[in-house]
Amino acid sequence: MTAANVIDKSGTGVSLRQLPTDPHLATSTSRLLDRFYVPALKQSIVYDRGVGFFTSHWLRLAASGLAGLAANGGRARIIASPMLDRADCVALAQGADARTDPLLKDALDRVVSDLEQDLATDTLAALAWMIADGLLDFRIAIPTADLDGDFHDKFGILRDVEGNALAFHGSPNDSAQAFRNYESISIYYSWIDPREASRVTAESARFELLWSNGDLNLRVYPLPDAVKRNLIAFTTRLPRPYTPPKRESEQNRWNHQKEALAAFLKTRSGILEMATGTGKTRTALSILNELGERGLVETTVVSAYGTDLLDQWHKELVKHSGIPVYRAYEQHREAQAFLNSPQGAVLLTARANLAEVLPRLDPSVFAKALLICDEVHGVGSPALVAALTGKLQRFAFRLGLSATPERTYDADGNNFIEKEIGPVIFRFGLEEAIQGGILCEFDYVPLPYALSDEDKAAVRQAIKRYHAKARGGDPPPIEALYRDIARVRKLSQEKIAPFEDYVEGNPSVLERCIIFVESAEYGALIQPILMRMRTDFHTYYQDDDRENLRRFAKGQLECLLTCHRISEGIDIQSVNNIVLFASARARLETVQRLGRCLRVDPANPDKRARVVDFVEHKPDDVDDPTGELGADEERESWFLALSSLRHDRPLGTESSQKGAGACS
Repeated sequence: MTAANVIDKSGTGVSLRQLPTDPHLATSTSRLLDRFYVPALKQSIVYDRGVGFFTSHWLRLAASGLAGLAANGGRARIIASPMLDRADCVALAQGADARTDPLLKDALDRVVSDLEQDLATDTLAALAWMIADGLLDFRIAIPTADLDGDFHDKFGILRDVEGNALAFHGSPNDSAQAFRNYESISIYYSWIDPREASRVTAESARFELLWSNGDLNLRVYPLPDAVKRNLIAFTTRLPRPYTPPKRESEQNRWNHQKEALAAFLKTRSGILEMATGTGKTRTALSILNELGERGLVETTVVSAYGTDLLDQWHKELVKHSGIPVYRAYEQHREAQAFLNSPQGAVLLTARANLAEVLPRLDPSVFAKALLICDEVHGVGSPALVAALTGKLQRFAFRLGLSATPERTYDADGNNFIEKEIGPVIFRFGLEEAIQGGILCEFDYVPLPYALSDEDKAAVRQAIKRYHAKARGGDPPPIEALYRDIARVRKLSQEKIAPFEDYVEGNPSVLERCIIFVESAEYGALIQPILMRMRTDFHTYYQDDDRENLRRFAKGQLECLLTCHRISEGIDIQSVNNIVLFASARARLETVQRLGRCLRVDPANPDKRARVVDFVEHKPDDVDDPTGELGADEERESWFLALSSLRHDRPLGTESSQKGAGACS
């Protein structure tokens, strides 16, 4: 049977203008089916409906109206929540399958002979036929991003062959129960006046936005996809019409990830400034999957620095994205395979390779491409700025991730990052993470030390060299002097004695401990202390075997002595202590290293971390124009404030979001 075989039994022409123009109808005073739904459907060629709940019983009640819609060559589109009766879902799925299965379609055609009669007597078969023949299209709506409840809207639009339209909204769902409840609707008619017409236009546009998956806070799935993803929640009766009070849950702790996703969907480019351990990678994967499922992104490039972090990204991409992943770093040479077929794939690459790979990417790809730059501050290095200017902003979607995105003393690098990637669009810092219970509380142990006469002489010599070059007409950047003075502090051997004294009285500090030093040579000065304490340790420097990191992560080593290599991104939840022989005035490196020990450990629910630092109060006998010699005191104040925080923030409290262009 086709729609044309259904007879219009209304005996009237097809025009919504024949209807009474009631502004409001309620079940207590009107029979909504007889007064509104059925006659309006009979005069229409379009029925677009958004409902919280749908049941096939409604089709039976509105059978004559739907028969009229079919006779007019019309079509119904319904967006509903995933709460469905099991039998209804089977019928809907059968109809959807019949669209691509001719034998099943023929079987359905033989079952249904008269739409109005069969809607009344064999509703489920008629429902399947309506889906199969295109008279009814059905999609499932699930809130996402900023929303995590149900799709609970109830509105509709009807349109006739002449272009007249009406829109209605109110409390009834498309269910039999709706007409036994006290329900009401408000109705607007396009032909009455411009204000009414504008309301109809607005509701129609809203439906089209939802249907096309254009609302950032709602995901709309075709029925087969919803079934495949197990999104349907079967019910034999409608659930309670209100949301029960929620208990604080683990899921609420991670609401900031949804907020970050929503912020990025609104801006399409920008940086998520999220403390280490708060789920930057998982948030980025959620964004990748969301954009892919909306059909907005077909190609993704992920860049990061360091084999350990890249390997970690590979593990997460394979586990959570379900997309083919090509690798271009270390021994992996798969960039060309990705370039040959970039659609529906991810390239995971060292950031240094971007300048070589991106110019070879087909220009047509960028319109539906996502770039993810992990530890995005690294992209602002002078070499990468020179190599990548103008190349990153070609991506339609650009996501930067960092706990500390700003490059200290580097305006050029910061400007490049903001232009090519975008500004900070979302912040979730250490303070919020500790108070929210996402990161653990910690104790801060500042060990005092004083620069030696040799150290002070090195500082004076660095200042003298800087001024000499300035007087010679070739002044180096002031940042160079900052770094020279900082290096003297980092390499001061005056820290070793107080460390040894503290370790002897607190040997537990070496359990699940990472010791950060400036160089392997300095680390060699610490090793005798570790050996005297009989600590099971190993070094992990640039040229060491990466197996040492794996052994430490597995608990086969208690202590790791290292410099820069695991400052960024690596997730080892069991780290309980860190010792900071090397700390800069800029917080970037310190925040990264602090993140190594603040991750919550499921195997140790009572974990409380410990941070051992070295504090030298600014000497009076050295004239320091940079203020770098006061860096330890600044850091001490910051650490003391952080270590005073407790898990007392109410779960679900909103974090700090900033709109596009805000980066303070």
